[in-house]
Order: sequence, then C-alpha cells, then structure tokens
Amino acid sequence: MDKHNPYEIAAAIAELNVWDKVSAHNWALVPQMSEEPYIVTVGPEKDRDKGPVVGRLLLFPGLENFRNFAITRRVPEFGVWMSPLEFRHWEVIAVKKGPAEIFGYVPGYVPQPPTAADQAFLAPLLYESLGVLMRVEEDPKLPLKYFEKEHALFARKEVVEGVWQDGPLKMPPDEEVKFVERVQLDNAKCQLAAKLPVVAEEKWEVDFVLVPAYHTREARPRFLYVFAAVDAATAQRVVWLKISVGGTDAALKALWEGHAARMLEAMLRLGRAPGEIHVRSGRMARFLRPLGLHIPFKLVHHAKLGALDAALNHAAKTNTF
Repeated sequence: MDKHNPYEIAAAIAELNVWDKVSAHNWALVPQMSEEPYIVTVGPEKDRDKGPVVGRLLLFPGLENFRNFAITRRVPEFGVWMSPLEFRHWEVIAVKKGPAEIFGYVPGYVPQPPTAADQAFLAPLLYESLGVLMRVEEDPKLPLKYFEKEHALFARKEVVEGVWQDGPLKMPPDEEVKFVERVQLDNAKCQLAAKLPVVAEEKWEVDFVLVPAYHTREARPRFLYVFAAVDAATAQRVVWLKISVGGTDAALKALWEGHAARMLEAMLRLGRAPGEIHVRSGRMARFLRPLGLHIPFKLVHHAKLGALDAALNHAAKTNTF
C-alpha cells in the first residue's frame, strides 16, 4: 500500500471492515498546517443488505461543523441541514464490489472526487485513520482514552511534518454552541400583506426540497432546491421557485431564512392569503412562523403532504421542475 495514495489507503480501510466495532465513537486528527481539526466518525450502512454500500468513514473539518452534524443525528430538525450531503466533509465509501470511493462535500454542491492537491492533503489523514482503526481492533476503548478524566476526544496530532502522536482534543461546552436563525421581513410589504383577504377554505402545502438528480452546469455543480407551495385540494402550483446556494458556508442557512419573504411575495402577487399553510417539518414551521405574526393564516403540521408529493412526483416524471 502506498501511504501517499488516498485511494489505496481507502481500500485498506474498506478491507479492514470494522464498521460495527467503531461506529459508536469518534476521534480527531490535527494536521500541523490546518487551521481546524478534523473529526472522524465511522458507521456501517443501515441498508447494507439491500444496497451496494457497506460502510462510510467521514472527516469533518471544524469542531462546530461536526457538532452540528452530531446534533442533527439526535434532533433531525435542528438547524438547516436536511441531509449529510449538506455538511462540509470528506467521505470514504466502502462498497461490496469495486474499489472504495472518496468524495468531498460542500453544502448545496454536488459531491466531487478529490483533486491532486486534495489527495496530497487527504492521504496522511486517511493513513492516520487507518492506524486508529487497526488499534481499535486490539483496544476497543481507545477512542475513550481521554474522555473520562479530561472530557476530550482521542486525537492524533501532527507535532512536526509527518510525525503524529496521541493527545486529547477538548470539545467546547454545550453552552458555547450557538445557532441563531434570523428571519427578516420588509415592514412595508408586511403592512400591505396584512390587508390581504384571507381565504379560509384555501389550504397550501409547502416544503423546501433538495432534488439531487438536478444540478447546475458549472465546474463545481450546485444542487437544485425547490421552494414549493401547492393548493392542497388540486395540487396546482402556487409557488414554485428553483433555487441554488451561493458560494459561502452560510448560503444554505440564508436560503432557509428567506422562505418567509418568498411566501410574503407570493401572497402579495396573488392578492390573497390562504387560511391554512400545511408543512411536514418543524423546521419549515419555524422559518414561516414570523410571517404568521402579520397574516392570520393557520400553520398546520402534517406527517405527509399528499398534494405536494403528487406535484413533485409529476415534475420528476415529466422533467418539468
């Protein structure tokens, strides 16, 4: 195995096949020249009996980035992330047949394989991860080495170029983790909207959907998102906005923070407001609720949105997104 070739190291990680043994723990990698540590988490694929993927090794740059990911595993509607696709990280994917794959993820962008420069950076991180996995086979408690006494992650730290050693990495206290959502609405438009007729019998089904099969045609393609509202009785489109992220880490959050303003614009354009808006996530309810302070519609949570799903399925089948 060439320790400078991340794909050969990824193949060795896949061949080791210790996904179940290490899935409950995380560890850190602290490269000498990196501004932020990388937090590593490993897990077997839930549906590995049905699909081609066996397990995944994920490397998250930054403590806050990983903490947000970890929270969404316990509280799915925390923040603005609907999928692991939307977290900045690198991922090794072990499959049943064929070589292991490596992809880089940026929120809102199509995953990409590593460039030559990326590979040079990733190789030592994956090599150190392979070493940790091999040690865990002999000592399953290794990732907890610094947890009880120091409440710290087990870490491999690069002390000089190419030389790594064990050490603790302190995690920030929970009270230091902040995620502030700001929904801003134009006051003049809100005053106009407050005068709109509210049609009591009209109900809209609303969601914000990631459509992975569609993306922009750019050097680094961006995923298609659709902010959609349909009439619950007819499945007719009321709002249908195709959106993609901007070029910053905060771009996905900005999209969510803009949904209330988009809905406000739609109501002003139509000259009316529905009596009810139906959503299927607490996240969407959270971001639309500020609009309800100005327009007296009822916000209703449903497990399923039949009319909206029918409209989305029709768009997928007819290529009419």
